[in-house]
Amino acid sequence: MTILRSVWQKLSGKHSAAKTTASNPTLPKAAALTLASVSPIAKTSKDNLPYQYLPLWQLLNQRQLIEVKVEGSSLTYQTLILAIDVQRGLLWLDDLFPNQHVLEIGDQISLRHHRNGEQLSFSSPILAWGSNYGANGLAIILPDHLLYTPRRQFRRADMGDKPSLSLKLRAIGQDISYGSVLDISSGGLRASVPGNMLGQLRHGALLPLCEFTLSDELTIRCSARVRSFRLLRTPHRHTQVSIEFIDLPVERAQQLQQFINNFIYLQQPQEQQTLRSA
Repeated sequence: MTILRSVWQKLSGKHSAAKTTASNPTLPKAAALTLASVSPIAKTSKDNLPYQYLPLWQLLNQRQLIEVKVEGSSLTYQTLILAIDVQRGLLWLDDLFPNQHVLEIGDQISLRHHRNGEQLSFSSPILAWGSNYGANGLAIILPDHLLYTPRRQFRRADMGDKPSLSLKLRAIGQDISYGSVLDISSGGLRASVPGNMLGQLRHGALLPLCEFTLSDELTIRCSARVRSFRLLRTPHRHTQVSIEFIDLPVERAQQLQQFINNFIYLQQPQEQQTLRSA
């Protein structure tokens, strides 16, 4: 809620206004007027947008559908961009389809759009429902950086020969499960967890804990999202889980990428030597 409070302080211009946000979704009058000014019929000029927001302008101009997922659940919706308010740091979205009845102010949603093998994705909290202010849709925080990236943009290191690389995972409402990392990138990993985990996992589910240690100087601890999973019965019964890191600090992600680059580099001479001997 800290980020919501700071945003509403900026919107309303009053420090006291922020104190009511967490407890009461009915925002101060000044903030309501600010939101009402971001109307669905507002025209967003390409010339006035910073370069990093041009992908959003293209989606707005072309009326492209965007996929919306709810953090920690498998719920999926679609929406359109209605307005981009750079001055106030707001992105105004159309009403979600199909209609939803479970989201609240402060809930985190993920938005994604695919284009020719690339994807644009970011997460942001819901700031307000337009219906409370005589408008359609909902307002979220405008992300700082946006860029289409290849769907497989991360180099992936095969850790299958290092069974000692153990992993801790915890699903919501479940005890910690222990497994081993099969392969890893700076964006996520694939792991093997002994036993049948199918009853504890679902696609898109939030994992509050993902922890593993790569060296004495590098321990990764973050939340993650389930991307896929399957039960295998050979060579023993285990569940393979693919997950995506969702709140890994930039510094840790860079350290992880450097570890992966070094690991792949050191693997190459061994692979070349194996090919020569064959």
